[in-house]
Amino acid sequence: DLYRAQYQQSVPVKYLAQRLALFIHQYTLYSTLRPFGCNVLLGGWDPVYGSALFMLEPSGTCFGYKGYAVGKAKQNAKTEIEKLLPTQAETNCEQMVKEAAKIIYTVHDAVKDKNFILELSWVGKMSSGCHQLVTGPAFDAAEAFAKQAMEDSDDED
Repeated sequence: DLYRAQYQQSVPVKYLAQRLALFIHQYTLYSTLRPFGCNVLLGGWDPVYGSALFMLEPSGTCFGYKGYAVGKAKQNAKTEIEKLLPTQAETNCEQMVKEAAKIIYTVHDAVKDKNFILELSWVGKMSSGCHQLVTGPAFDAAEAFAKQAMEDSDDED
């Protein structure tokens, strides 16, 4: 509320990410504080600055990305995301959700990994800048798209 009172607008995602990174970094400086042990993906959208995605590391470093992945199969997922980036400008959000579901299904190793429940969410113009779970027809279409892509790749093998 302090930012809104001073600047008469919502906090931009970049500013929020930088402030949060400073806070996380403080925990690495003192021996009496235990550092954070996780990466944070912070994304948002506003009418002035558009969409933004930041990754904050436990060390307090903060980087902006067009797409990023964290976790067990992050390198495979990042490779798939990089293939999408040239086409991202002309792709709508519903198609990007389908591609995200496809990437999640693609990098999941059914032999080594546990079963998972797919959950997707988005932040953008369609949600007025608020974080929302993808539900209903959009979710069903994304999951069907991902499963079909997996079947198609299995048929090619």
